[in-house]
Amino acid sequence: MLKLAARSADLNDAELAALGEHIEARAWTDMVAAAPGWLRRATALKVQEIGGALMLSAPGLNHLWFNRVIGLGERSMATEKQIAEIMARYWDLGVDRYWVHVGPCARPARLGRLLQEQGLVPHRRSWVKLVRPARRAEAVRTALRVRPAHVDDAIAVGSIVGAGFELPQRAAEVFTHLIDRPRWRVFVAESDGRVVAAAGMFMEGEVSYLAFAATREEFRRQGAQQALLEARINAAADADSRWVATETGFPLTADEPNPSYRNLLSAGFRATAIRENYSLPGACWGAIDN
Repeated sequence: MLKLAARSADLNDAELAALGEHIEARAWTDMVAAAPGWLRRATALKVQEIGGALMLSAPGLNHLWFNRVIGLGERSMATEKQIAEIMARYWDLGVDRYWVHVGPCARPARLGRLLQEQGLVPHRRSWVKLVRPARRAEAVRTALRVRPAHVDDAIAVGSIVGAGFELPQRAAEVFTHLIDRPRWRVFVAESDGRVVAAAGMFMEGEVSYLAFAATREEFRRQGAQQALLEARINAAADADSRWVATETGFPLTADEPNPSYRNLLSAGFRATAIRENYSLPGACWGAIDN
């Protein structure tokens, strides 16, 4: 794990981006571990390390979020052999929809070209890594009530996250098992007693990671996501985290509507790096992949 410097100013953008890559991989490793055995068997969900990169695979889900490679070239120099091995493993699993993320610190500098030589192509949507110090956030005005999620909220959390990210039911089920799990904090927003939004955060060491957030379509633009950001940032501050990291899709154009990116910037996050995504030709996510 990247050692944090003594002062915030001692970490440059590249180091902060690497910190974000590391905590994301740790969060997803723990998320898979949280899934019960029957769910892992039903979806063939697993994580494995290949040359320092985390390979997430789930042939039974056929969704890019659960079939992707995090941290390629971050801890050690990526090689043609390593890339070929990753692609061969996905092939053997019958997975043809997967992403290989390439962060700004990935080595070699021509890693994107190596991936293209192996038949992968750049996805039209990049992701932006964002970080902010874990200082308490300003209060958000909203009529919604935000509170920690309880086990009884599992069905609501699954349905909201599933719809928000266009997930199949079994994929949405994974997130329900994070409620009350050590190192995870899941929050919900209510309207008149009905859960209308949900969000989760993973915490390890001095870093907290915003892993997911979604709102029921009919309750969007009512401040739910800003309020859930506030709750998680404050929880990270109260737990003595030093940093809060996350990522989201980077706008394709300067005027493209992008509520997630806008909300994060408004909450004090700063973009530290652009992460490119490579996939087999034609791989798509759906509406959020446009």
